[in-house]
Amino acid sequence: MCDKHELLNYFKSSTVKLEKQKSKNNATKDLQNILNELGFKDELEFDKYGADGVYGNLTQQTVALFLSKNKLNGDGSFIYKSTAELILRRHDSLDELQVLALDLETNKIEDIYYFKSKQKVKVQALQTLLNELGYGAILQWNKYKNDGDYGDLTTKTVAQFAKDNNIVSDGKILTKELAKIIVEKLAAFYGKHWRIHSLTEIVNDNSNPLVEFTASNFVGVRVISDKDFVPALKRINEFAKKSNVLVHIVSSYRKDANVANAIVTPSKMSNHMVGHAIDMNVRYGDDYKKWCKSPELAKSTLPEPVALFIKQIKDDKELRWGGDFRTKDTVHIDDYYNKNAENWKNKFQKIHQVS
Repeated sequence: MCDKHELLNYFKSSTVKLEKQKSKNNATKDLQNILNELGFKDELEFDKYGADGVYGNLTQQTVALFLSKNKLNGDGSFIYKSTAELILRRHDSLDELQVLALDLETNKIEDIYYFKSKQKVKVQALQTLLNELGYGAILQWNKYKNDGDYGDLTTKTVAQFAKDNNIVSDGKILTKELAKIIVEKLAAFYGKHWRIHSLTEIVNDNSNPLVEFTASNFVGVRVISDKDFVPALKRINEFAKKSNVLVHIVSSYRKDANVANAIVTPSKMSNHMVGHAIDMNVRYGDDYKKWCKSPELAKSTLPEPVALFIKQIKDDKELRWGGDFRTKDTVHIDDYYNKNAENWKNKFQKIHQVS
């Protein structure tokens, strides 16, 4: 998992640049990881070199291609903060693009995206993509952001998008035709492998329930989870977005209960061992430089954005926050999968047969 916010921290001012040859550092490594996730795997020869932190010819060529696809000039030999911000903006909306594309491929568009749909997370994805396409004013994005309500504003926006593409629509339903145009317009900004790094439960080995999860507001170590826990992780990410915090992952799936320096003694039937839990810190404030770790999360008064994030976790009907446990574990979030011992044992056996 790349820490994209660390890339932005490299640029202390608008005149600082990350450039070819002279830069062999973590910022370049993060840039390479992000460009790979944006679909530029072949240009980087990522399978061969990975993210090596060297801003050489391959990275230059890849940056140049990104600039061209995004209608900007440049030979790719350097980037300023403004280019880094655009790269990160494309990365921020990649999850949503992948969600809409998958729904299009599986022929679910018109069953999900319609007036007063209850599929809030999916509608949030649509709203994010429409904003990326320049329809923020109609959505009143500055006021409502992606609130997940397919109401009058989203209806008007879909109708205007249809009109701009010579399609007759009242906007009350997103048709497959309109969804296809949205995907095609936005996919043009990415590399050809943009679909690969998805937060959806796509597994190369269908017998393996474990997947790697990435999302816009998740940083830290990579998340490995059971694919059935992915919807919960998506909700946690949405809560983080709304609260303007980062979820800095400390751990997720564990093979056993042996955990060095554990804050709380792990359970013998830990939800970590079936991929249904995360341990995290919360980052907030300017450039997300302020942290709430276990001691801070245990306090009765939390910083406002952190308090909002924790409240959403607690209000969720399926999730549990470890701060509410009898033995408090304030960095912990799970879905109480081990409530049913039989289900937990079956899941544990399935995972350990293939992991």
